[in-house]
Amino acid sequence: MRSDLASAHAALDRWLDQRFEAAEPSAPLLDVFASAGVGAGGVEALLRAGRASYPPLPCTPGRVSPRLPLACEHVDHATGMLLYVPVAYDPARAWPLVVVGHGGSAGRDLAFGERTARDGMAPWCEAAERLGLVLLAPLTDRGWGAIGNSILFSALSRATRMLHVDPERIHLTGHSMGGHLAWRSAMNFPDRFAAVGPMSGGYDFVADRAIENLGNTPGYATWGTHEPFGIRESNRSNRAWLQAHAYPWAFAECAGGHEIFPDTVPRMAEFFLAHPRDLYRRSIRVRGGGPLAFTAADSHPGWGRTHAWNPRRPIATSSCHWLRLEPLPPGLPAGEAVQEIAGEWRDDNVIALACVNALRVHVRLHPRMVDFAQPITVVVNGAQVHRGRVAPDVATMLELARAADDRGRLFHAELDIVVPGPLLSGVSPA
Repeated sequence: MRSDLASAHAALDRWLDQRFEAAEPSAPLLDVFASAGVGAGGVEALLRAGRASYPPLPCTPGRVSPRLPLACEHVDHATGMLLYVPVAYDPARAWPLVVVGHGGSAGRDLAFGERTARDGMAPWCEAAERLGLVLLAPLTDRGWGAIGNSILFSALSRATRMLHVDPERIHLTGHSMGGHLAWRSAMNFPDRFAAVGPMSGGYDFVADRAIENLGNTPGYATWGTHEPFGIRESNRSNRAWLQAHAYPWAFAECAGGHEIFPDTVPRMAEFFLAHPRDLYRRSIRVRGGGPLAFTAADSHPGWGRTHAWNPRRPIATSSCHWLRLEPLPPGLPAGEAVQEIAGEWRDDNVIALACVNALRVHVRLHPRMVDFAQPITVVVNGAQVHRGRVAPDVATMLELARAADDRGRLFHAELDIVVPGPLLSGVSPA
């Protein structure tokens, strides 16, 4: 049985590694699991266990690595990344990871990005050794927009194959432009990062209500008393709103200007470790509009070339923990173009959703949320839209993990829910 389980583990790794290849079905892998007697719980354990094996370290523990090559997985661009692995690193256990997004601008070159990334990693190295953190710094000469997101997730995919990373403890910080990245990632990818730490970045997110999505991801924001670009005022506005609504955020306004404040790094690191990811949190709230995905490369006059995005590799922004939104039809009036969903699971096996301007939503289920041995009820805007037993499905679990390249994004089933309506003028559910 042990050899069968090891074979199943290795087969799972190979299947996940082929996530962008032409639609290899999960059926052969399911046969491997069946032969090894591995059910849904066993598959979840294999996914959470990390890879069956890891390659030799690409760098010297206790030192920031040389620039490691990095190819983007979504767009025709290549860059690099830096790693810091603690001296005590042992691949036998999973390690927390802190991603450090460097500052600069979309027009800077890669050499500038590397210098800035090393400066940004420097104050984290002591905390990495003391607390046991792996550090990852992707390098961008294309900013942190759409191409920057490809750099970010490509670096994460590579790092999690090189090192045994705990998928529930992947955190994101960054200074200046990297601080903008941390704020936006908490809004766009709330179920990917356990917590974020924007430093001297961000805009005022209150007026456009984007700030409401920050309740799903804890954060620790820092900035200076003498910031340029209105950063102090924006962060104060965000702080006031987040505190008034009791969101899980902490703040530090420090004496100084547009800089990294080293004394806040240990506190931020401890905040990160105190806030592991919880995909199964009891309540969530999300707003979303547009295509809910990055599907095209951005551009800049200083780049000297136009990049092509692979249309088969979108970066989705539609997931929020155990909910996934469907894009609305294009051309809707402004007041109907953004959908809002508040969701809660209850101890009586009921999932309750309150939806505004939504047509369809996917509800993902896990044994921490529901009892699969009992009927599961879904109520939307007070109307019961589903009641019945739901069987755990290993194929669904595998596809959800592979789609995000996230071994911790684990759900045993998914329900496709049509919202009772019509709630949008002139639009009916498909």
